[in-house]
Amino acid sequence: MSKLLPYETIVKAHEGDPDAVNAVLSHYAGYIRYFSKVRGQVNAEVEEYVKQQLIAALFKFRFDR
Repeated sequence: MSKLLPYETIVKAHEGDPDAVNAVLSHYAGYIRYFSKVRGQVNAEVEEYVKQQLIAALFKFRFDR
């Protein structure tokens, strides 16, 4: 089983497909929760901010490089 997201999922998320965006968020959910900890507790505000930044990055992603 590959730990990478399929290319098609990233393209669909970039195009705004809600299911693909949710797939990306669920793929990175563990990382987001881990890095959202403040003093050993998950900070919901930080977690939400990181999710928003990931979604924003999805729409800015360029495939022509």
